[in-house]
Amino acid sequence: MPQQLKIAKLDATAVARITQLESQTGAHIMAFEPGLEYALLDADALATVRALEDELGVILLVYTKDDA
Repeated sequence: MPQQLKIAKLDATAVARITQLESQTGAHIMAFEPGLEYALLDADALATVRALEDELGVILLVYTKDDA
């Protein structure tokens, strides 16, 4: 399965630069880095995830555990 993205770990300088760019563009910006793969769920687990999505009113992305 192709590699997906995870939220990047940024230092204070990088966060400040992104915040400044957000101010300039008037848009929200999120920084990601490569590293995770979607989890392969069986039908029961997928049904449980979908039920929780419905209950919470959100979309859940399920990834394999990062052993790093």
